[in-house]
Amino acid sequence: MNKKEVDTYRGEMLDRLTRLEERHQSHYNVTKEIRVDVKYQNGRVRKLEQNQSWLFGGLGAITFVFGSLMTWFKGGSNG
Repeated sequence: MNKKEVDTYRGEMLDRLTRLEERHQSHYNVTKEIRVDVKYQNGRVRKLEQNQSWLFGGLGAITFVFGSLMTWFKGGSNG
């Protein structure tokens, strides 16, 4: 290979490496944005699950108290 061919080859390789670096940087930025979005969504899901647990716990307690009162009233009227 003569010097002109080597210089041409190096120039082409430099262009290819530059494009690869730009593509890598673009993928990195997108991945960072996705991570931020996933963390935000996980926080929202966690909050919704906590609210759901509170709701089910409250409904369970109300059901237990209501059932106990109904049993107590029925038991008191039979005797």
